[in-house]
Amino acid sequence: MIFRPPLNICLSKSGSVPRLVVILASVCWSLMAQAMPAQLKSKVSHDISRFKAFEIQTEAVKFNHLGGIITIGADVACDFDSAVVSLQTVIDSGATEIRVASNGSYLNNLTIENQSVVIRGGFADCVAADANLQTFDDLTVIDGSANAAPVVYITGTEFVQQVRLENLVLTGGTSVFPKFGGGLSLDLATVNLQLLRVNIYENTGSAGAGIRIDAGQGDNSVDTQVMGREVLILSNESSGFGGGLDCIGSAEIVLTGMSLIGNNQANTGGGVLLRHGCSLSMYSEIYSDSISFLTGIFNNQSLSNGGGAYLFNGAELYLFGQKMCDETACIGSGQIPILVRDNEAGTSLSADGNGGGLYLAQSGNPNLFYANGLLMLENIARENGGGGYLDLNGQVIVERQAGACWNKDRCNLIIGNQSGTNVGFGGAFYVANGGDLKLSQSYLEENRADFGTAISVSGETAIVALEGVVMDDNGDDGGDGFSDFSVVRADSGATVSITHSTFADNNAVGSVFSVDSALSSSLSLMASVVSDSSSGNVFGPVSGTLSIECLVTHEHSSFNGENVVVGLPSFVNRSIGDFHLGSDSPAIDLCAGFSMVYPIDLDAEPRGWDDPNHVNIDGVFDAGADESYVNDVIFKNNFEL
Repeated sequence: MIFRPPLNICLSKSGSVPRLVVILASVCWSLMAQAMPAQLKSKVSHDISRFKAFEIQTEAVKFNHLGGIITIGADVACDFDSAVVSLQTVIDSGATEIRVASNGSYLNNLTIENQSVVIRGGFADCVAADANLQTFDDLTVIDGSANAAPVVYITGTEFVQQVRLENLVLTGGTSVFPKFGGGLSLDLATVNLQLLRVNIYENTGSAGAGIRIDAGQGDNSVDTQVMGREVLILSNESSGFGGGLDCIGSAEIVLTGMSLIGNNQANTGGGVLLRHGCSLSMYSEIYSDSISFLTGIFNNQSLSNGGGAYLFNGAELYLFGQKMCDETACIGSGQIPILVRDNEAGTSLSADGNGGGLYLAQSGNPNLFYANGLLMLENIARENGGGGYLDLNGQVIVERQAGACWNKDRCNLIIGNQSGTNVGFGGAFYVANGGDLKLSQSYLEENRADFGTAISVSGETAIVALEGVVMDDNGDDGGDGFSDFSVVRADSGATVSITHSTFADNNAVGSVFSVDSALSSSLSLMASVVSDSSSGNVFGPVSGTLSIECLVTHEHSSFNGENVVVGLPSFVNRSIGDFHLGSDSPAIDLCAGFSMVYPIDLDAEPRGWDDPNHVNIDGVFDAGADESYVNDVIFKNNFEL
């Protein structure tokens, strides 16, 4: 059945868009909302409700002049002199709010057990603390190097503890048995923890050098909730798991604003390690009091697998670079990309080195990585999967949602990732047996590997689905030590499905697609453009099962297919990476309606617009990632936003 978009759709485009230019997109909610499944809607709605509670508390403490407030610092206006009385003593006094002046010295390892408390730094002195005059970029340092223990340790299950930390640096902590977590440790704590402008910096240990959360498992599970804005987890080093964050059990972590997990190191999971049901979601939004200008998972290193993040046994990681809304409110902005950038897996030659950006480990329970507004840039895996490695029960979904995006065209950009010191598979992604990769409205560019410069997929239950995807400039003709065989490789029974996508100007070796005949590897290619003579033929001399229909391509000798047009697709300006269709493109109104998960193109415009200047060949749908509106007189007369 052909999809026909509603008549009142108000989507627009602005033509040529240079790479990495920050442009906002204007789209209608009604069409895009269809693409958000119930599980994602529920997740976003839950995060929004927690964020609203967080903001209510932010306002409450900002204007709190009630009793129960204690100040500590190094001037005569303080209730306690930090040189005489420890911060732990103040916590034990039962104060509901503690204001910590930056003129004091705090060499403390703090324990909060079965207690609700607000601890706020950022006050120049106790005069400012008494007046509640907090300076947003003044972070008061709590140094935990006095003992081999976390800087802040939270535990207890007698009731739901309400704990809030503001304007603090937690540094110098050490994660050792039995108190894992160097900077911040939540150990079987029934707690609602709120963090505002907290920097967890230069802590060490064997598990969760920055933050360790253990919410228990099975009958020992506890309710652990963490909500933060402007949370920096930086330069922590773990000899074991989770350099920045190690989370066990069904804890839920939500980070907003310009929160960043960066420059951390570990044996496994350099930035983040989520396991046994732990969920982390991050939303990008810059505020006037932001203390960082980057957000996401950046520049982490793992000796083995998972440079940026490692997911195991039912873990979930959500990265939202677009504004997400429910019926009541929104979270995020869509103005700043969320990063998986410059992470590295396999810095030790004696260990595995898969998944530079992400590693979804073989697991009994499904692991999920979801992203929109994503910039996945220059991640490196010594072995396979420069951007990401998906093993059994691992699913990756990258898509575009409603509303503005940091880049109108390249809202999801997966660029410059590399795999393989000696032999590597999958420059952007490697999908192993039982892995499931779904990419839509995404660009994959300048990725490098020996086999599958962009994507390599292997195994009878390995699945890749591409819809509305552009792949260009991947590979470099086998230079710089890479073999660069094929843009997309499928072997050992893998299944690849490609719809409404564009492949152009890659520099792979051998062919654009390599589909191994062993174990009936298969590839379907529908309603697409393959203008990629620089990579050789579309397919190699021997291929597995192919299903091809409605294609504009540079050659037709290496495959059989229906409704195949050999010729130039007439892109607007391919020399600068603008792969929108020109007014005379043979791809316009070439195709019938194929099954689509997302009936929108790479600009979030509806597919199936009937161009009156073109004769419909098999239908009103354009081949490739772009649905051309170049001859739409409405949009040509300045109806764009």
